[in-house]
Amino acid sequence: MSRPRRLAAPLIASAVLAVGTAYTALADPYRAGFFPSCIFLATTGHWCPGCGGLRAVHELAHGDVAAALALNPLVVLLIVPAGVLLLASWLRIAWRGGTAPHIPMWVAISIPAVLGLFWVVRNIPALEPFLAP
Repeated sequence: MSRPRRLAAPLIASAVLAVGTAYTALADPYRAGFFPSCIFLATTGHWCPGCGGLRAVHELAHGDVAAALALNPLVVLLIVPAGVLLLASWLRIAWRGGTAPHIPMWVAISIPAVLGLFWVVRNIPALEPFLAP
């Protein structure tokens, strides 16, 4: 397979994420009704691991890391860096002749475990003032 063909999928994925991030940066996620609300929060009244993530990406795109951390530290410290590393790895592998990055089993297990733990911890009443978006 030729290099341009190998690079097509990771470049398309990167472009889609860049457009989504740009849209989130330009739009106002604080305005009610502009983006869909969290179904889990609306149904249960509890925060999910992603609650505040959209606003955190908005703040990151505007360079306000402190505000992004206050909205969803998991997105800032884990999800965004892991996504950037995965895309960079995918591009590097495609450039060199491979097709997709290998995700180690410990990563495939630990990321959902951390998400689940964060989900529980952010809904503990004593910690909610610190972890609620």
